[in-house]
Amino acid sequence: MKSPEYIAHGTSSEKDAQNIWESGFEVQEGRATVSTDLIYAFEWATTQEKRKGSKSTTKINGEEAGRIIIMDVPSDTKIDYATHTEINVNEDLKEVSGYPSKYVSGRRQLAIYNERDIAKRKKQIEIAKSELKDVISKSEALFQENNIEPKNIKSRDDFLEAIKNFDIDKQIDLIKKVEELEKIKVQKRQEAELETSIPQENVLMSIIPTEKLGEKLKELKGKLDKLENIDLLEFSKQITEIISSDMDNDIAANADVGKIISNLIESTVKTEIIRMIRSISLDVKRVQGYTVFNRDKDEIKDKEVDRLELEKKLKRINAVVTDDNFDIGVDSLNRYIKVSIKKFIEEIK
Repeated sequence: MKSPEYIAHGTSSEKDAQNIWESGFEVQEGRATVSTDLIYAFEWATTQEKRKGSKSTTKINGEEAGRIIIMDVPSDTKIDYATHTEINVNEDLKEVSGYPSKYVSGRRQLAIYNERDIAKRKKQIEIAKSELKDVISKSEALFQENNIEPKNIKSRDDFLEAIKNFDIDKQIDLIKKVEELEKIKVQKRQEAELETSIPQENVLMSIIPTEKLGEKLKELKGKLDKLENIDLLEFSKQITEIISSDMDNDIAANADVGKIISNLIESTVKTEIIRMIRSISLDVKRVQGYTVFNRDKDEIKDKEVDRLELEKKLKRINAVVTDDNFDIGVDSLNRYIKVSIKKFIEEIK
């Protein structure tokens, strides 16, 4: 995908937002942490359940909301799909493996990369994560083989306490094995969890997710779900006014709010439509008899899809998007929807 000009991040807490505003945005390279979707960023900043997936160590007080941080992308930084977001379609075995859930989310959950060769960097990180997972499993298995509960081992002292009643030769052997696994674990964690950042001067806005802003984004989401015509210019103007008029929002002196919001509204529309089309594409595979796995092949992402209901849904969508007056607001997106839906209808005949 083409690296976007602006990105958004829904913070877990007000303290996180303040830290980013003052010091910049620091994250793991390749991890899903930013978005081109204002709707998603608003959800992340206001939904307690989503914050449980955050690596932030900042505690949230009561009903405290986070903030929406908007940044521009430095010239030496790339934004692209996060690691483990691709699917593999095997037509011979009629299987879809990989990461369907993250594939559907698409541009909602993007990552920051330091290198231009995104495909190479993603693969490096994915391999390191897989190897880290493997060495952690080996470490836990070693403990269990020796009747040691892995979750009770938080430090070297815990480990030494757990083996104190073993004979000396066994103690020495276990210590050597554990130290070797820990050495590999540290190395793989360094490779898998590389740090990257957006400098403070690229942080343009820190926005309070107010009810008024939420209502306007909800209105946009409703139109997208129904594939109604959208006046992007009008939405951009209204959301720009909501943000600019709230004196509690932090806005950098060099930030052109109108331009930034116009850019993000268009990217929000693209993100939500791509998400919709990708979700339908997997439903089409299901009615064609494909087994859809998740987390590579660790689990089956089971979902019952009724062929007749899917056919009706596709026909309804097709009637909307082939109307001469249909306009989602982006010409290329209009064509993308029409071509995709026509293809899906052909595939399940």
